[in-house]
Amino acid sequence: MIAPPTRLGPGRPLRVHVLGSSASVLVEPRHGPRDGGTYGEQLVPLLAERGVPAVVSHAGTWFGRICDALPHYERDVRDHFPDVLVVNYGMAECQSNLLPTPVVRHLTTWHRTSRPGTHLYRNRLMPKVWKVLRDYQQWGSAHDSGRTYRLRPSRFVADMTRTIDMARKDCGALVLLLDIDPPGPRVEHWLPGTAARVQRYNGLLSTLADCYDKGVLLVPAGAALTDPSTQLPDGLHRSPAGHALTARLLADEICTWLST
Repeated sequence: MIAPPTRLGPGRPLRVHVLGSSASVLVEPRHGPRDGGTYGEQLVPLLAERGVPAVVSHAGTWFGRICDALPHYERDVRDHFPDVLVVNYGMAECQSNLLPTPVVRHLTTWHRTSRPGTHLYRNRLMPKVWKVLRDYQQWGSAHDSGRTYRLRPSRFVADMTRTIDMARKDCGALVLLLDIDPPGPRVEHWLPGTAARVQRYNGLLSTLADCYDKGVLLVPAGAALTDPSTQLPDGLHRSPAGHALTARLLADEICTWLST
C-alpha cells in the first residue's frame, strides 16, 4: 500500500478533480456501467487496487474551452480543493473560427426547455440551417491556413498557465495535463487541417509543462490511443476502452507522485 502524503490527514481519501471539455465526461458510443465510464470514474477502482482511496469530481462541458472555465475557477476548481487536478482542453481551442464558436455551440448542443416552439425550432429549422453552415465550416477550415483559432495559441497558454498557477497556490495540487486526442477521419473530413492544429497545440502543452520544475506533468493519453477507430468511435470522444487507457496513465502518475 502506498502511504498518502501527510497533508491528506488520516483517513481522508485523495481528492481528484477533472476539468475539461466533453472529452472528459462523454463516453462513446454511450455511457455504460460505472466501471466502464469516463477515465475519472475508472480511476477510482484503479487507485483503490493500489491502496489509495480516492474520490473524483468533474467539471466538464460540451464544446468547453479553458477561456470559458477560467472565469468560474472558484466554483469549478478551488471549491473542490483537489489534491490532483486533471486538465483536459485543446480540441475546441485549436479549430478554425471562421464559423464563430457561439454559433456552432448553439447549433450543435442540446438546450432542453419547455418553451413553446422549441421542439419545432430544434427539430425542423435548425437541421436545415446547420447543413448549410456545416458545409461553409468545412470549406472555411480547408482554406483557413492557420489564420484563426477558437482560442489563439497565446491566449490558450496564458489561460492554462493562470489556471495551473492558481490551483497550485490555492490547493497545492498536482496538475496533470492531458494531451489532445488525435482527431478521427470524420473530424478531419468536416474540419480539414484539424490534425495539424492538434499537433501544434500539443506542442504548446508540452512546452507549458516543461516550464514547471515539478507538480505539473503532461500525460500523453492521446498518443496511447493506438487504435482510434475503436478507442475514439466518433473521432472525438473516447470509448470505455479509451477511457480505461487514460485512467491507467493517470493512476501511474498519481501513484508515482504519492510515493515520492
